[in-house]
Amino acid sequence: MKAGIHPEYVATTVVCGCGNTFETHSTATSGRINVEVCSQCHPFYTGKQKILDTGGRVARFEARYGKRADKKAAADQ
Repeated sequence: MKAGIHPEYVATTVVCGCGNTFETHSTATSGRINVEVCSQCHPFYTGKQKILDTGGRVARFEARYGKRADKKAAADQ
């Protein structure tokens, strides 16, 4: 590698909004990165994720438009 063209790779502390901290390496010169969410508090990783009910929207769409296609196919035969 060429000398002097690569950024310095230093030990960095990542601090989450929930208070969790962990060590990693980064090119951030301050040695500290503040984040809003981490794997300790994000709903996807904690298992507290809420699944949105999109089935109602699909059922409503099929009720409006799905039956029209069936009627047209029956009329064509």
